Amino acid sequence: MAKPLTPEQINALTLATKNVDRLTRLQVFTLATSGLIDVSEGKFVVTPKAERALARHLRTANLEQNVPVVLNAALEVLNTPDAMCNHRQIWEAAGRDQFERDDVLDALRVLREEGILETVKLSGNNFQIFWRRGAAAPALPQPAEQPPEAIEVPEVSEVPEA
Repeated sequence: MAKPLTPEQINALTLATKNVDRLTRLQVFTLATSGLIDVSEGKFVVTPKAERALARHLRTANLEQNVPVVLNAALEVLNTPDAMCNHRQIWEAAGRDQFERDDVLDALRVLREEGILETVKLSGNNFQIFWRRGAAAPALPQPAEQPPEAIEVPEVSEVPEA
C-alpha cells in the first residue's frame, strides 16, 4: 500500500499542479526526494506517481465525507433488526443524484469493516448481496410501551338472591 501524503507534500503538489515555478527550494527538495517531481527539458514536471497520489488523497477525503451520509441513509432504511436491503435502496436514500454508485459502495464497505453493517449472501449469485445492521450498529429506539387498557366492569346495582 502506498504511503499517504503528508500535508506539506499535498500543499506543494497542489501548488505544483497549478504553477511549478512558484515552488520553494524546500518544496522542490521534498517532492524530488519522494519521486513526486522530476526535471524534464530543464523544467520541473509533476510525475505520474504524484498524480496517482493526489487522486488517492482526493478519494480518501471524499470517502470521509460520504461515510456519515451513507450511514444515516443505511440506518434509516434498516430500521428493524431483521431488515435487509440491497445497496441500491441505500444509494437512493442517500441521494442518487448526489453520489456515484462506487462512492456509496466504498462507504458501505467501510461501515462493514467497522461492524456497523454486514453483508448477507443468500445465494451464489453476486448480484444478490444484501446489507443489514451489524453488531456495532447503534441500538434501535425502543417503542414506547402502551399501558394496558383498563377493563370496564359493569356496575351491579342489585345482587340477585339465590
